[in-house]
Amino acid sequence: MKGLNMMKVLVTAFVLFSATLFVVSCSSEKAQSKNTTKTTTTENYPSTTPVAQSDASVLQFTASDLDGNMQNSSTWVGKQPLVINFWGTWCPPCRKEIPDLVRLYKEYHPKGVEIVGLAVRDTPEKVRAFSKKNGMEWVMLMANNEVAYKFKISSVPTTIFVDRNGKVVEKFIGMRGYEAFKKAFESIL
Repeated sequence: MKGLNMMKVLVTAFVLFSATLFVVSCSSEKAQSKNTTKTTTTENYPSTTPVAQSDASVLQFTASDLDGNMQNSSTWVGKQPLVINFWGTWCPPCRKEIPDLVRLYKEYHPKGVEIVGLAVRDTPEKVRAFSKKNGMEWVMLMANNEVAYKFKISSVPTTIFVDRNGKVVEKFIGMRGYEAFKKAFESIL
């Protein structure tokens, strides 16, 4: 009897922890705007300021692609403008910003910008199907715990803009729209 009660307590604690983690991880634009005092005038999304010169080691990571092959960030970092987008197929704000990222990828990929998507708490099968259905033609990787920790990812979507010299120029935590993204894309050219 005592063991059964302990098991119920542990299961309940795990369920509550998981639910809390989900709510925190997939933050909505409304929750983000409440935590930010400065907002953009065009889209009413939380604003960010340019990030100071980053430690280059933070931008160095390896993650598996959708076929299980390990890819290294040195393929892109310091060689071309780069957008790193942490997202999930299960995350409503992530799904909502995808059409704007697809549109911007079509505009900026010919100018040398690459997007690397890092799917968080997802499966390669779901990511492959979702990406194909939504026209996400950029590099798609699976974010492991080490990569998420290295980038200090507290919620998704999180989008990081890196110039061709490997300097982080901008970091958005939470969903953004076309105009905010476009300014950040321009800032890394």
